[in-house]
Amino acid sequence: MALLLVGPDRRDRSFWAPTEVSFKRTFQISLSSVLSPSAFFSSPDVRHTGRMAWRFLTSLVLLSAFMALFFKHPWWTAGGTTCLIVLLSTRLNVADHVIMAATRDKERERLLDFLEDRLHWMRKHCDEIVFIAHSQGGFLAHQLMARHGGRNQEKVIRMVGVGSGLKPIWILQQMRRPLVAVVAWMIPIASLCLTWGASPFIEPGNSEIAAGTLMHVQAITPSLAMPLIAHSSDFVTTMQNDVVEATNRILSGVLVVGEMTWERWTAIGVSVTLTIACGLILRFRILSEARTPLTLPSTNSSMQLVWEEYSSQHDVVGRMLLPTLPQGVEREATPVLGHPLSDHTAYFDSDGLLVRRLATGMLADLESSTSRGFGARPWAETVARYERTLRKQHDRRRCFQAVLMLWVASAALLPRVARGATLVEAAIGSWWFLAVATMALSTIFTWQGRKSHRELTAMLDAELRGEPQPKPPVRIVNPEHRTTATLALTLGTVCAFFGALGLTLLSDLQPTWNIHSPGAALLAAIIFATLAAATGSGYRVQRRWVLGAGLLACIPALTSSGPYSPDTPSWATTPGVVLAVVVLAATTVALISVSRARVVALPGPSSALGSGAVPH
Repeated sequence: MALLLVGPDRRDRSFWAPTEVSFKRTFQISLSSVLSPSAFFSSPDVRHTGRMAWRFLTSLVLLSAFMALFFKHPWWTAGGTTCLIVLLSTRLNVADHVIMAATRDKERERLLDFLEDRLHWMRKHCDEIVFIAHSQGGFLAHQLMARHGGRNQEKVIRMVGVGSGLKPIWILQQMRRPLVAVVAWMIPIASLCLTWGASPFIEPGNSEIAAGTLMHVQAITPSLAMPLIAHSSDFVTTMQNDVVEATNRILSGVLVVGEMTWERWTAIGVSVTLTIACGLILRFRILSEARTPLTLPSTNSSMQLVWEEYSSQHDVVGRMLLPTLPQGVEREATPVLGHPLSDHTAYFDSDGLLVRRLATGMLADLESSTSRGFGARPWAETVARYERTLRKQHDRRRCFQAVLMLWVASAALLPRVARGATLVEAAIGSWWFLAVATMALSTIFTWQGRKSHRELTAMLDAELRGEPQPKPPVRIVNPEHRTTATLALTLGTVCAFFGALGLTLLSDLQPTWNIHSPGAALLAAIIFATLAAATGSGYRVQRRWVLGAGLLACIPALTSSGPYSPDTPSWATTPGVVLAVVVLAATTVALISVSRARVVALPGPSSALGSGAVPH
């Protein structure tokens, strides 16, 4: 489970394995990721950190749901547990199969002996052999090809691993090494020490530090919605005193005499020491001994074995990055659906791209063995264009889903954190809301992904048959044209949300003021947040949606009124004017950027297959 939560995957390759980037270039990339907003949001380390946090939050919500079910319905839980135990006692227990492949050497060798006998029969009756190995079959096929110095590679021209369990099972085997086991225990110990030592920074209910930070926000929030003319000297003095008090609470908590005692600083020091020790052990003792450990022995056979590994970006089994495979073995991520479980079983669906990609290898093998043209190259180029299109569309859709879920999770967790709960307590207390939101968004986006996948696959088949193509269905905004609109819409989201919050607080503090429709600003914040997520993901939003959200944020300023003053104009005493001005400015910038954004049509212009085309 720890490997699934924090293990780097294929999407983190540029961060975890910068094989062709010098240190100077890496430092420049890191510096640009800090200074540039667009580079920051697209940097691999930020994405990987977000994925780790999301995996942990998902596991936490599932565990909380199980615990709540156990306490409310113990008999149902006991019945489900009994069914699970019965299932684990049958042949459907996949975990037991993995344990067999990883640790039960005798059973694994008997299985390999059986496969080797089948391979001997094929060598007698076939001129060329192609292996296609799925999941744990990828591990067994690799073990079979590595047996007896590579003797079994005779007549095997291609070995294709699909969602292969080669890397996970190899890592599970390494857990039997004492040094690896020590590191596996040092990492959670370091995490626990860091969590306890730094807990005053993240526990608002028990920490002066976090409480002082929250007091900062509460002191400054009313000034975002209150007109400047209403900022009296008493109001400014009260706000300054609250800020000073909040700062003093933070400083007193950080000092050793406060909540950050010497025991907590010692725990943080132990955590840092253990982390550095783990890094050194991994770098000089474990990784140095595991340089491409999964290579196959070379043979003197005239047929050179071609080894290919395919996996989607999300496949829970095949997505792992470490350990490294020989150069050129791992191919580009295969677009499936973008689901950690469905991807692993949907590679060979009739509308999948992988079967069409494997057809490329079959056509190439036919051309090499018969010296005739079967259109392998144009077929491969056409399939590659559609694969790139599906990957782009997948990245855009998943980014949109992730940002939407971030907004939903923030709306569920922040109120509980503001009332004194820790982040973990807030997630446990909101498990039902987070679970429903996760399932709803996942269902919607997975359904949309299936639909677009089938449409593009149908277009690919039509193009492979030489039929005329309609207008390209996928239109994505260039990354360089997204930053300005995304930042402007995000600014509108923050200002509209805090403006609505400030108007609500102001109506409670000043009952004599006529403050109306603060919910319109909150609705505008929700619309701006959705549009910011869509724009940052590459969708081209409609300008009327942006304009409508901006006008919604202006409703409180048009319907509210403050205290009458003959010496000042009415707009200066109207609540929400500052909010309306800032939001309209952000709306104007977003409208200009959206209007000037350049859209790329994918999969691009079709290319004829030529006379050597093979009908699909």
